[in-house]
Amino acid sequence: MGDTAILIAAHKSFDPPALEGYLPVQVGAALADADLGFQRDDEGENISAKNRQYCELTAQYWAWKNLAGPRVMGLVHYRRYFVKELYAPDVRSQILTAAEARALLERYDIILPKPVYKLACNGILFHDRPKEGQNRPMVLLEELVRRRCPEYLPSFEKFAYGRRASFGNMLIASRETFCEYSAWMFPLLEEFERLGEEAGVLAPRMCGFISEYLLCIWADHNFPPEKICFLDVANTEEDRRAPAYRLRRALVKLGIFEPVSRALFAVYYKIKGC
Repeated sequence: MGDTAILIAAHKSFDPPALEGYLPVQVGAALADADLGFQRDDEGENISAKNRQYCELTAQYWAWKNLAGPRVMGLVHYRRYFVKELYAPDVRSQILTAAEARALLERYDIILPKPVYKLACNGILFHDRPKEGQNRPMVLLEELVRRRCPEYLPSFEKFAYGRRASFGNMLIASRETFCEYSAWMFPLLEEFERLGEEAGVLAPRMCGFISEYLLCIWADHNFPPEKICFLDVANTEEDRRAPAYRLRRALVKLGIFEPVSRALFAVYYKIKGC
């Protein structure tokens, strides 16, 4: 293992990028029928058996508890990567290299996905609605943050009640930052899992979903905006011939993607009552 370990969480066989510093990790290996032939998340101290609830975070937990060597650590997905140019003809050639990540971390404290507009189903909370009529897992998370770490409430408000967030549980940071975040996040998730099960609101993958908000909240609380590097994330399996992809690319080239998106989502939120 070198000085960089960017974990690639995968539950099936895939073609990993041939880049130094990237480490494919089979998530949920304890539950799998087949060994995929790369690093498993059920070795050493692990929560591999909880993968159906924690998703890609079982790889993060394994690395937190078992990888001591790398100075830089991160988490991406088998089909989603941080990229330099989202609409390049060959997007795989644009995947952020370990050397480029290390260079960015000389200026920034953490690398996260660019925030995107949230859909109404993504856990939006409302100040003007009774708690019992809102997204129950998000209300539970708010109660948990209020009780365990109230100093994080301003950041919670920003992302739970706001319209944008970074999704995917993707990050790259120093090992110290990676481990500090993990030490804060996993105990919160453990209690959320227990309380959610008791309250009957714990659907499959819920801890993996909730942690996407926890990453935004933690980073926002701990780092000033100028120390967070937001990068595009590319889905390498996306159909680049699809009309939706072509439209997004055209709007980006014209320099009007952001205002068009803002206007369309304003209409969407009005319709949804967000």
